[in-house]
Amino acid sequence: MKWIIFRKEDGKWLKSYARLVLAILSAGMLSFLGILDETATTVTFPTLIKEFSITTDQVQWVNTLVLLVIATIVPISSQIRLRISTKKIFILGVLLFTLGLIIDILSPRFDLLLLGRAMQGVGTGIGLPLMYNIILAEVPKEKLGFMMGIGTMITACAVALGPVFGGMITDALNWRWIFIISLFLMKNAQKFPVF
Repeated sequence: MKWIIFRKEDGKWLKSYARLVLAILSAGMLSFLGILDETATTVTFPTLIKEFSITTDQVQWVNTLVLLVIATIVPISSQIRLRISTKKIFILGVLLFTLGLIIDILSPRFDLLLLGRAMQGVGTGIGLPLMYNIILAEVPKEKLGFMMGIGTMITACAVALGPVFGGMITDALNWRWIFIISLFLMKNAQKFPVF
């Protein structure tokens, strides 16, 4: 059963509603997890300082590096989208983010943790504008505000939940479980063929 509700101006069906929403939510999950991990790791700083024998200045690179990478990728995302299909961009973002998670989970040294975080930053930097690009390109004008609100809500929820999530996981298990849970959520979210 198709849930087709959107039409282009020329009268042709654009996409099924369910498929469009899944595409937005899949790209949104990449953004959500990237931002969740970024904000969740802020509460792990004391633990990371002890485990890796590093200074307060050094530990802040766990988040600063991610933000720098995201800030570099987001502005060039429109140029990337002109040259590469949405599906390929999405797959690249998921692969880099997932590889970053695996490196973070297994990292025995702080420099490897930073490498993993940088790769997560690239994946998040790809996923964040991709979610909004899908919304702007595929959603008709009359539904645009609603869908942009959904995209913004995904991002805002990650910012709000991150520190609580990070604190609870670090206290109950250890900081690596932040990334293990994200890896589990990412893999389950990618089971839907949306592109």
